Amino acid sequence: MPKPAFGQTEPRPAPARLALPSPAFGQPGASTNAVGATALATRASGIGPDTFGSGTPFTEDDELILEIQTTSGSLSDTITAYGTRAGVYLPLGEFARLLDLAIVVSDDGRYASGWVLDEKKNIALNLRAGTLKVGDSGVPFDPREAAAMDGELYVRADLLEQLMPLRLKVDLRRQVVIVETLQPFPFEQRAEREAARDRLAARKGSHGKPAYPREATPWLALSFPLSDVELRTVSDSTRGTRGEADLRVAGDVAFMTGQGYLSTSTRDGLTAARIELGRRDPDATLLGPLHATQFEMGDVGTDGLPLGLRGVSGRGAMISNTPLERASVFDKIDLRGDLPAGYDAELYRNNTLIGSTRVPVNGQYEFLQVPVEFGLNVFRVVLYGPQGQRREDVRQISVGDGRLARGELVYSFGIAQKDVNLLGVRPPEFVPSTDYARWRATGQLQYGVSAGVTATLGGSWYESGGQRRWLATAGLRSGIGSVATRLDFGVNEAGGNAIEVGLGGAFAGVSLTATHAEYFGTFSDEVRSYTIDPLRRATEADLTATFHIGSGEHQLAIPMAARVRRVQFADGRVATEGALRASALIRHVLVSNSFSVSQTLSPGGPAYNQITGTFDLASLSGSKTQYRATLGYGIVPSARLNSAGAEIDRAFGPDTRAKASISHMLDSRTTLFGLSAIRRFGPFSLSFDGNVAVPSNTYSAVLRLGFSFGRNPVSHAMFLGRPGLSQGGAVAARAFEDENGNHRFDPGEPLLSDVTFDTGSLQGTTGKNGVTLIGGLGDATRTYLRLNAETLPDIAMAPAQTGVEIIPRPGRIHQTDFAVDRLSDIEGTAYFGAGQQGVSGLSLRLVDAQGKVVKHTRTSAGGVFLFEQLHPGAYRVELDPGQAGQLGLSLESATSVTLDGKEQAARIKVLVGKAP
Repeated sequence: MPKPAFGQTEPRPAPARLALPSPAFGQPGASTNAVGATALATRASGIGPDTFGSGTPFTEDDELILEIQTTSGSLSDTITAYGTRAGVYLPLGEFARLLDLAIVVSDDGRYASGWVLDEKKNIALNLRAGTLKVGDSGVPFDPREAAAMDGELYVRADLLEQLMPLRLKVDLRRQVVIVETLQPFPFEQRAEREAARDRLAARKGSHGKPAYPREATPWLALSFPLSDVELRTVSDSTRGTRGEADLRVAGDVAFMTGQGYLSTSTRDGLTAARIELGRRDPDATLLGPLHATQFEMGDVGTDGLPLGLRGVSGRGAMISNTPLERASVFDKIDLRGDLPAGYDAELYRNNTLIGSTRVPVNGQYEFLQVPVEFGLNVFRVVLYGPQGQRREDVRQISVGDGRLARGELVYSFGIAQKDVNLLGVRPPEFVPSTDYARWRATGQLQYGVSAGVTATLGGSWYESGGQRRWLATAGLRSGIGSVATRLDFGVNEAGGNAIEVGLGGAFAGVSLTATHAEYFGTFSDEVRSYTIDPLRRATEADLTATFHIGSGEHQLAIPMAARVRRVQFADGRVATEGALRASALIRHVLVSNSFSVSQTLSPGGPAYNQITGTFDLASLSGSKTQYRATLGYGIVPSARLNSAGAEIDRAFGPDTRAKASISHMLDSRTTLFGLSAIRRFGPFSLSFDGNVAVPSNTYSAVLRLGFSFGRNPVSHAMFLGRPGLSQGGAVAARAFEDENGNHRFDPGEPLLSDVTFDTGSLQGTTGKNGVTLIGGLGDATRTYLRLNAETLPDIAMAPAQTGVEIIPRPGRIHQTDFAVDRLSDIEGTAYFGAGQQGVSGLSLRLVDAQGKVVKHTRTSAGGVFLFEQLHPGAYRVELDPGQAGQLGLSLESATSVTLDGKEQAARIKVLVGKAP
């Protein structure tokens, strides 16, 4: 037969009609290997003795393409089915393959046998004999419930539900079949094993192979910094009228990250300052053999000890190899970050509000001794500006039981002068804290003695109460089943001793951490009491859970967080405090309530009890108009309403927003009125906020102008941007059409505008120059940048790589290019034997030049197949090894093709024969 010219359709040979021997009752036909080739040849015609017979319930016109999904989301694939008024017929063999079931279809689709979940639960369906057996018993079977087509056995969905422990929901409008398993299936068990392996790898600190290739941002001796500037005109009834300015800068200095903050006013001069220099690396490759994850000098924060001392901030230095993305369930972490003047900061852990502040400490928010819960902790610090601005800082920490891998060593060392910044600047009306300006040096080691036991050793030299002191600690971390356990000992220079035990873990959806400590002699513990007064015992417990009320679409999820602490001092005082926070989304309104309980008992004195609460209603963000109402109330010592407030926030287009608020304090009979507005024009942000209190007639008014500036890494020109760029890393992504296939941007190649890039939480769209800038990426946080292929100008285009991984750092803009290819297809026909008969139902796979399988397909009637949307490169077509081995087939000649991206499609021929 002559070959067609390039690009023409090959003529199809006449279909083969080969008869197969009928199987005996309850038995398959000839063995699979024996009849595999002839069975495939028979499929070439799509017509057999029983196809479209009088009992066949559907025709080719009833063909459907459906997506198979599971309720757990662990499976998604596409199948060919048939739909009639009687029901939907699903391919049994393909269905069994997707669910990893031991069911084999043979005799050209007329016979199926195997077992489901249990080898004793045998199934045999024989269309020739019209029988169905489950185990040793026959089951009533209507021949119209199944039919053979193209070598596959199609079974009505309701019959599949009888044969397998599952429910099927067929939605023809959405073209989807949803599978709900009633017992664990093999594919689900496999997914669970893979998840367990991932959790084990995370526990050992291994992140495995990244989802995307890593692109490094080179370190420089000195880079042009990213800077934020805010200029303010302020007038208030306390300090009069004045001008203020804030400057934040960040960039590379001496191959490290340098960050600086200065705040000044015309009335008080320099009022705040912070200077930091160091590095952070989640891969722990810093300082050679030390394998540090971070080191800093200047204004730093140090770690605390399990007993006795908390971490402090001040001028000094620190070094650690503690994993940046991993913690122990017993840890309390400190969170710090930039807090612009006038902003509020709210801290959320796994979408539950656990703290808030509006008082900056040296230009930063501080959330100290924040408890974590077992599993993944997503911390979100949301900054709310006075005119409705909103910024988010997201950090993810995986929390385990505190045990290290055998032989793993984790250390941290730090020294700082408490609450003193590098330049010694103090704010107006400064009130020093306890032990202000005292030096404190702290170190801690953790070592994996075995897979089940980790030992800890810590020590500190510090100044307190005008004396030099020291503290030493030792401890063990282990576990009993799924419960993490902790044991710590402490001793100080005054002869005081302490012992503490703890347990934690997740139980039935509830995360719990509890500790109890006993103290002997003179022993102070800032971790438990926040003071230097000696203690006798302390108990603390943290609990988080999400409760569900109702079911289905009306189910209500209520996340809750509770904390209880009881501290007994050496002088007999007992302080007990507790907090409970809960929230729920009801009809697009977020309803929140929090309780605070406290009790103080003094020897020989009365008990002081107090219970207060806050109730909030807030509309969801994202709408043009947002509302919020707040009530503050007391329950003990008396039931009363303490305060009430309301605010309305309205957007007027994308660049203008205004907010009005009113609040009333019942105790002081004071009403506070507030009004604020913001207008963004280009890179600048101009805002006003003011308030007045009556009847005291106190007031404040602030007019702000903010902007960022830096240098474009692509054009090397200076630019102005909206505020906030210096507070984290940024990325400049460029999209271009790669016409020569070298995956590098060359002069003259088309730049692509209106293409969207995203990091999961942030996104940007390219301009006419093909570039977008995305800021606020954090510091040393693994970030995955992806190109949204749906935003490309042509459906026949796709990025050469879907995404990249970067490690952002403040002050640097990482530059990356995304080459976009023109896609091509590979069309072809698979033939069998010397007669070159078209083979349908043949599983093929496409392998690239690196040996990676990039596509799978199955030949349709006449042996036709199609591999779609392929990038330029060299490929070869192979038989699926599983099917080829089962049917005894092999390729008779190599099938290779090279795509250059210029041709829309390439056509090839695949010749199949019996394996030697």
